[in-house]
Amino acid sequence: MDYFPIEITTQILSRLPVKYVFRCRSVCKTWLNIIDDRRRFAPLHFTRSLEEKEATTFIFVPSGDRRRPIYMVEVKKEQYNYKRTQIDFCGPDYNTKYANSCYGLLCFSATPRNTGNDCYIYIHNPATREYVKLPSSFSCHQFKDVNLGFGYDHSSNAFKVLQFLGRDGFGHSISVKAQVCTLGTNSWRQLENFPSVHCFPSTPVLINGSLHWPSYEQILSFDLGSENFGLIEYPKSNLVPNTQFGINPVDNFRLVVLDGCLSVVISSFGEDVGIWIMKDYNVNESWIKIVIKKNYLKDRVLIKKVLPITFWKNGELLLLYGSKILVSYGVRSGRYTLFQFEGLPACKFDFFFQSYSWSEVYPYAGNLMPMNITWRTEGQP
Repeated sequence: MDYFPIEITTQILSRLPVKYVFRCRSVCKTWLNIIDDRRRFAPLHFTRSLEEKEATTFIFVPSGDRRRPIYMVEVKKEQYNYKRTQIDFCGPDYNTKYANSCYGLLCFSATPRNTGNDCYIYIHNPATREYVKLPSSFSCHQFKDVNLGFGYDHSSNAFKVLQFLGRDGFGHSISVKAQVCTLGTNSWRQLENFPSVHCFPSTPVLINGSLHWPSYEQILSFDLGSENFGLIEYPKSNLVPNTQFGINPVDNFRLVVLDGCLSVVISSFGEDVGIWIMKDYNVNESWIKIVIKKNYLKDRVLIKKVLPITFWKNGELLLLYGSKILVSYGVRSGRYTLFQFEGLPACKFDFFFQSYSWSEVYPYAGNLMPMNITWRTEGQP
């Protein structure tokens, strides 16, 4: 295998998915040396992965039940099948809660199931199985209600974790405490001037160098560079998260990233899914609306919950229908392709909240970057 120049071989290997890169280590010594030189090869491979616009790997996260496993699912659209891998690195003694991902790194919180005061935040790379563990400054009793976000600050070439404990999802006012930690320092800094908004538990959205959470009034943003909070107005419509008809906004209201834009999704028990896409970031006049009819699958599941995930191959929109069906929807053609995932946990009814515990799905792109070096990246996650 030595007849190819090393430069060309490196370029070819850098275009492979992570799992195939690891397999290539056993081909020959030359390939092994190229791949194991992670300080040189990993940044190149990572840059190539950022150029990939069509997501084929996704994280399946159970909402509500922290004891249920998290899965990584690879979808092969042309073959209409998939491969799933369970992610479990904290062990059976901890309940884990997924926060979000950035550049292939997953952020989790972990709390003990029985006794103890050790609450941690993990930054985990599933591809390399490396992780960083941060102690939380909140007690375990408080930590269950902490909002957690993770992202990359391009101005300082550093990853940061934000945690805040404010108002819960039912509007009961409690004092707000917000802190940020830069990876590598293991120390938390207190943040001031938290806006007067009622955030409800939700996975944050990372876009334009800022983390975002939905609230009852506006969208809360946190700039990872300036470390300032901000507010973004919802579209000018009747789009207001509420609990009318006994529907928890956590169940039917989401922030997502679609086509590289901040987006708001309403998906309840009606026949339509409303999607608002902000084409120009933080420009309220740039919201546009897409409506998706969802009654085409009404005989397949009892509860019609639809969550847009991402635009992918050929401009189709990937949807999560119910808790374990992915639907590839042609926005222009109106055609659908179904991916039924057997073996994933089905939705469960939560009698306390009187709502269903669904899986959530997020696009994922792996990387080989070591976690103990300074990253220098181009573009946004």
